[in-house]
Amino acid sequence: MGIVTNAAEPAESWTLNIGDEGLHLILSEQEVQASDILGDRLTGQALTLSMLAASAPVPPQLIAEAKAIIVEVQPGNEASMARLAGLRAANPKLMLVAAVRDAQIAVVRALLRSGINDVIELPLRAHDLAAILDDLKSRIAATRQDDVRTGQIVSIIKSVGGVGATTIATQAASLHARSAKQQGAEICLFDLDIQFGNAGTFLGISSPLTLADLLNGGNRVDGELLRTVTVETSTGLRLVTAPAEIMPIEAVNADQIFRIVELAQRNFDTVYLDLPGNWTNWSMSLVARSQVVFLVCELTIASLRQARRQISLLRDQDIDPSRIHVIANRVEKKFFRAIGLEDAAAALDHPVKLSIANDFPLVSSALDQGVLIQELKARSRICKDLQDVVDCCVQTAEAERQAEKG
Repeated sequence: MGIVTNAAEPAESWTLNIGDEGLHLILSEQEVQASDILGDRLTGQALTLSMLAASAPVPPQLIAEAKAIIVEVQPGNEASMARLAGLRAANPKLMLVAAVRDAQIAVVRALLRSGINDVIELPLRAHDLAAILDDLKSRIAATRQDDVRTGQIVSIIKSVGGVGATTIATQAASLHARSAKQQGAEICLFDLDIQFGNAGTFLGISSPLTLADLLNGGNRVDGELLRTVTVETSTGLRLVTAPAEIMPIEAVNADQIFRIVELAQRNFDTVYLDLPGNWTNWSMSLVARSQVVFLVCELTIASLRQARRQISLLRDQDIDPSRIHVIANRVEKKFFRAIGLEDAAAALDHPVKLSIANDFPLVSSALDQGVLIQELKARSRICKDLQDVVDCCVQTAEAERQAEKG
């Protein structure tokens, strides 16, 4: 252990080394003094504590050595926020935890949407720091083990209940899994509609293990348990079914569900999330983390009205509109429909480029039998439309891979 000062830095800057595991904590002098982490409170921990002003640049050598950084952030300080944004932009794979005073829900959401891995409250307490350090060590170990695999998140939401969102989720995810399997990739679908989920029923699957086992698993949930809970379908899709018993939406532990989805990202190439109709803090946070958001609606006045409200809500949460893809379901042939896709786009003030043809007998027969529409009529218009949905996901993932290479 030792204190290192740098003559080129202001006098109030110093570094305290306790071990060498690439875990860094950066606090201002005021927050160091307000904390209870000095003395012997960090016994058994390994980290590097650097005292820097909340807006001071982080030394490049520190960043180069770091596997994870816990950094003080002052939301009202433009330079402090710019420092955080710069760290994330320049180091997309570096684990970042924002240490914030009086963190309001809106602030925490904004930080998480910006790509921060976690948030810890100031003034810093030794037991909170120990907990976050343990979590960071676990994440680092998992990242190393899984070779930095980060799967794409695809969220499916609905304008109103009964628009066929789960049908689209199960059918599209299955088609995606069948084609991805040929390339050695894996697709997973989570039925997160914990009260009325039907994904398993629509695919003719029942499982003794469900999402509830993951939610109740706490820190025991790892890659092995996750794969044990999933059920593999004939297409290669890995499905996590909704709980067998209805449970209150507010009973879901947000941190646990985030941990589960992050774990799924490290184990699968694409993770589909069939979300509940009612918004919660955790479901909104999952949508904010998604690379693709499918909003399913019908070409009716009532459905379009609610879809417009949903889009407005997502925009208010600073979710990039380009990530939101409206799917118009049960679209009649042009001769019979009163509202067209162009009319819907105008009503929503948002593009409507995806649609699913209306073929009630075919869809009903597939769902009743618990089989894929493709297995009953592979050349149907619906299968072509569902493939367009899959292609949207694939193209988005490819574009992001090219951006990372660039």
